[in-house]
Amino acid sequence: AEVAARAGVSTSTVDRVINGRGGVHQKTVALVERAVREIMGSDRTGYLAAVSRLDAILAGDGTEVTRGLAAAMVTAGEAAGARVEVAFVERMNPQALADRLLAVAADGSSGIAVQALDHTIVREALHEIARTDIPVVTVLTDMAGINRTAYVGLDNRAAGRTAGYLMGRFCRNSGKLAVVWGGELYRSHEERESGFRGILRSERPDLQCLEVITSNDDAVMAKARANEAIERHRDLVGVYCVGGGITGVAAAIEEAGLAEKLVMIGHNCNSETKPHLLSGTIDALVHQDIEAIALHAVECIIERRQPPGYSGIPVEIITKENVSR
Repeated sequence: AEVAARAGVSTSTVDRVINGRGGVHQKTVALVERAVREIMGSDRTGYLAAVSRLDAILAGDGTEVTRGLAAAMVTAGEAAGARVEVAFVERMNPQALADRLLAVAADGSSGIAVQALDHTIVREALHEIARTDIPVVTVLTDMAGINRTAYVGLDNRAAGRTAGYLMGRFCRNSGKLAVVWGGELYRSHEERESGFRGILRSERPDLQCLEVITSNDDAVMAKARANEAIERHRDLVGVYCVGGGITGVAAAIEEAGLAEKLVMIGHNCNSETKPHLLSGTIDALVHQDIEAIALHAVECIIERRQPPGYSGIPVEIITKENVSR
């Protein structure tokens, strides 16, 4: 009754909001949530978090990274006493992502974690959600010009520079480098690619980065594009995989008999990449702790801020000598 009085709504409306039954206008949901926070006397609404629904919206690319993050988000939510619902949307489709964001907001979400696409349509959807006071956390990849609660993921420019440093140290000869990314809609890929090129310009100017190859994070497309690069550039000495599709690139290198000749650097050690790492096709992986990302994302949503002392997700380097067996 106290929550209803403070929010200026009926007790039945409060009941629907608290128990996630839907059918309540998002502005009314925001009023109820704000009333609960005020009564609890802090921004952390332990009572509300225990019964609210959080949403994770990720790229439906079927990669180990997104599948792993989805499972980790559900587990992190359970540990915090919140129910996390995961939705996968078509990869590299800004309209599908924007539509899903607005749909979960209208359906009573108490917080959203999103693998964002840096596109005007998505930005406008997030601006609209910000006006409803729903906390939004970007995961894995960020975007500029939005009023989000937090970003949880790697410093992707540092990750790209790390990959470039490794490539420069591993390549013994001069030559060309192929760079394969998912696409320009991922700010994380753009930052990694920029960091990679930047350090090589200063430390290994004899290594020439070719025009970036777009794979849409699809292993089949990545393999086809890698085959083209291998056929066209006989002086290729290395390949950097910025995002998904890495198994397709590894397969192309192996089938061409170039696993011992080409240096291959990629991202994320998991069940898909580990066999290629152990075989020597992949020389090193720049890794991010997916479980830590999930835990921090849920915490940021519940706290409605970046917790004090948070220093980001560390950039890790995995080789076949230190990979967990």
